[in-house]
Formats: sequence, structure tokens, C-alpha cells
Amino acid sequence: MEDPWMFYFDPNRCIGCHACSIACKQRHDRDPESDDWRTVTHLSRGEYPEFEELPVSMSCMHCHDAPCETVCPPDAITKREEDGIVTVDRDRCIGCHYCAWACPFGAPTYDDTGLMSKCNMCLGQGPGSGHDQPPKEKPEDGGLQPACESSCVGDAIKAGPRSEVLDHASEKAAVRFENDAYGGRVVVEPVGDDAELSAAIREDETDQSAAWLNG
Repeated sequence: MEDPWMFYFDPNRCIGCHACSIACKQRHDRDPESDDWRTVTHLSRGEYPEFEELPVSMSCMHCHDAPCETVCPPDAITKREEDGIVTVDRDRCIGCHYCAWACPFGAPTYDDTGLMSKCNMCLGQGPGSGHDQPPKEKPEDGGLQPACESSCVGDAIKAGPRSEVLDHASEKAAVRFENDAYGGRVVVEPVGDDAELSAAIREDETDQSAAWLNG
């Protein structure tokens, strides 16, 4: 695929409001108590009054190498050739959780049926709705803008073809992506000029979000 869709995230613009997570559930008509397809984790250091926090928004990143697809026994997960979006066919899913073990971002969730569901970049609406959908189109071409992107008040989340995402990113973020930061799976802006906060995040390798943010 020449120009697959992917996500961009700027931790410096995220304010940790969780609007992206809430909008995702509303768009897909999911129960408020169900697991989030997009999560917001708050990384922090220090104690009041010397306290700092960095919110990190994460979802399925629609990886170019899609480890979830590789391990799925019934071939229920597909990395689509036409747009690069990773979808799940819930008619084939057996709920074995192999995809959850393989995913570096903790994206797969499981509902009361035991079947997997996750972000489909709003290719469709509802669990499994991305399967067999036409190729993703940009909003200006009649496509549906991902709910997380349209609801982000800080303009921290972007979704689109890789070339457009890289055009939007800063030079530093683009260079890091080209150098295989995050395994080439997502474009992330470097944490701002606070070297101490950056170092604190790097030390927190036990947190999945922290490890991801560090590439």
C-alpha cells in the first residue's frame, strides 16, 4: 500500500480532557462502562506543589506490520491493502486473546460476547463495523473524520494518509518516524523542552504509555 492511514499525536497539545475517549464511545454507541478503544493515561512526577503531568492518548495504531493479524488463529484480523486500516471480522473471531498479547499498544478489548473489538479509525460505526467497508476517504471527499480527531480540543490528534500526517508533523517528529521511532507505527511529537520531565518519562518503563511515548 502506497499511502496507508495512520495516527499522529502531539503530547504537548493534549490537555488530558478525555474528550477523544468519550467521543469514540458515543460514535460507536458503546456502553459507558465498556473498555475504551481510545485511552488517556496520565504520566506524572513529583508531589504538590512541585507536580507535573503529561497526558497520553492511545488507541490501535493500525501498525504497518500488524502483529495482531500475524498471531490470529482464525484469520479474523485484516490489515487492509486499500487503506492500511486494521479491521476485525467478529464472525471469525474466537475470543482467544492472542491479539491482546501481541499488541504493543494494548488496543484489543473484549465485550460480554467474548469477542474482540477495537478502533477502526471510524471506517464504520460499532464493533466489527470496519470489516468489508469501502476504502477510507478523507472528510473533504465524503469520508467520516475519526471521532477522536474531530473532538480533540487541543488539536493533538490527527488521522490520515501517511504522507499528509508527515506533512503536518514537525521536522523532528518526521525525522524520528523515518528513523523507525515507535516501529514506524505512529507519528509522535517529541515532548517539549522540559528535559527533566522527558527523563522522568523514560525512567517509567513499567508503564506501557511511557514506553510507547519514548519510542
